[in-house]
Amino acid sequence: MKSLLLLLVLSSPLYAKTPPKLRDIGIIGLMSHDLFSWDRNKEINTENGRLDLSTIFDYEDGTRWQEGGNPKNAENAPVYTITLGLVSYYKTQLKFMNHTEARKSTVIHFQKMVKESFERLSGLSWPTEGRDEMVTNTEQAALRAMHDILPGRAKLFDGLRKSFDVTNFLNAKIKLSEKELDQELKNFDGDYDPEYKSINIPFSKKVVNLKEIDRKFIEKFSPYKHSEMLEELARFGSGEITSSEVSFMHHFYELVSKGICYKGNIYMPDHLDCY
Repeated sequence: MKSLLLLLVLSSPLYAKTPPKLRDIGIIGLMSHDLFSWDRNKEINTENGRLDLSTIFDYEDGTRWQEGGNPKNAENAPVYTITLGLVSYYKTQLKFMNHTEARKSTVIHFQKMVKESFERLSGLSWPTEGRDEMVTNTEQAALRAMHDILPGRAKLFDGLRKSFDVTNFLNAKIKLSEKELDQELKNFDGDYDPEYKSINIPFSKKVVNLKEIDRKFIEKFSPYKHSEMLEELARFGSGEITSSEVSFMHHFYELVSKGICYKGNIYMPDHLDCY
């Protein structure tokens, strides 16, 4: 039954060709941090695989939530802006309810944001039920391939600068306006923007290539070839194929269906069945 439902969902994509927005980068970026925290030495995921904002509220035993939790959430302006917005939302909820209910309310708000960005980026409908399983490295690989959508530069409307380099750590804590978050981005094109192929690591001479890092992860921990995934995304972005024809897009769907499973988690909404 579950496989039949998934087939129906994937064969009936929304595919409205709504252009991606900068806010989608922040929301899906934070989503990925909430599902995955990769321990490179042990090669394991140390996050809990649920969209419960543990990346903000549970990092270092909850001592850093006012700063956004995991420092990764402050590595670029879109993610940082979304993170601070959720922290502010939680603080408002705390005026009317206890911590558990305030966090649950914030998680519900966050999941609504993820739903909108997920559907806009993938062309798929949001899952109607959760899956009580742990997220996998193959699903992480599928999400990494979608780094194709990351913009190297974004526009600013503050009157001081017209644009900024998203990968530059000096710009990481820019608080973006709603207008800036709503700017449209170019769609998937089969390659990473140049800025992501030459990221300067702060206070060192190290330069990293995100495309190469992703390629190594994908080809070690999944059955896919990175170059072939990017070719499919380019065809999807140009409208040549639909999301149902992207061979790995179902992993993105399965990832969020696991992320919304409420079982054993007091901070998760339980209005959807979880099997």
